[in-house]
Amino acid sequence: MARSVIDDYLDDLSTRLTGTWWERQAILAEIGDGLHDSADYHRAQGLSVERAIATAVAEFGGPGVLAEEFLPVLSGKRIHRYGCTFTTMGPVIGLLWGTAALLGSFSAVPRPLTILGLVAMALAVLIGAPFTVAAIASTGRASRFVRIPTRLAARALLVTAIVAMFIDGTLLTTLLTLVAEAPRDLVVLPLALGALVSVARISIAVTSVPRLRPARTMGATA
Repeated sequence: MARSVIDDYLDDLSTRLTGTWWERQAILAEIGDGLHDSADYHRAQGLSVERAIATAVAEFGGPGVLAEEFLPVLSGKRIHRYGCTFTTMGPVIGLLWGTAALLGSFSAVPRPLTILGLVAMALAVLIGAPFTVAAIASTGRASRFVRIPTRLAARALLVTAIVAMFIDGTLLTTLLTLVAEAPRDLVVLPLALGALVSVARISIAVTSVPRLRPARTMGATA
């Protein structure tokens, strides 16, 4: 019975924690050990097994409260991973789509539209870059020097995700239009690879939005 109380507590905590499976398991193992040690201590003080477990659980607080305490650290790690992923994928996408453009894949696009598209994407990059740098720096090793609350870092990464979706969405829409209207000019290999990576980045960006919602809504001190 006492063991099941701890198991139920850890199961409840597991559903509330963010982060990767490995991060959650490490936390659950640490908390589980702490609960058992605390229960053993109270048992040695003369409490019954059930009472010792109840006292240990009460000392640790509710699963929701405990999960909130881990949220800034786990969210910071997640923000850093997403930020680094976006940063790594950006040059790859630029190289693949740029190669396709140099090989004439977008020659059918009217020049004014080409210029407009390039300017729009360049502005998007200029807007998103500082937010990305801030999100990465404030959640990595540079956090000693760049002190930004986790909730603001999460909001900065939201801007990065929106910029990524805009750029990749623009590129993919252009490609679909060319496939329908001027397929002969398309260079398949760089376009196929570029489209694949862009779709992957859109998927990552879309996934990041709900996963980081708890971090974006944390208290002002987090």
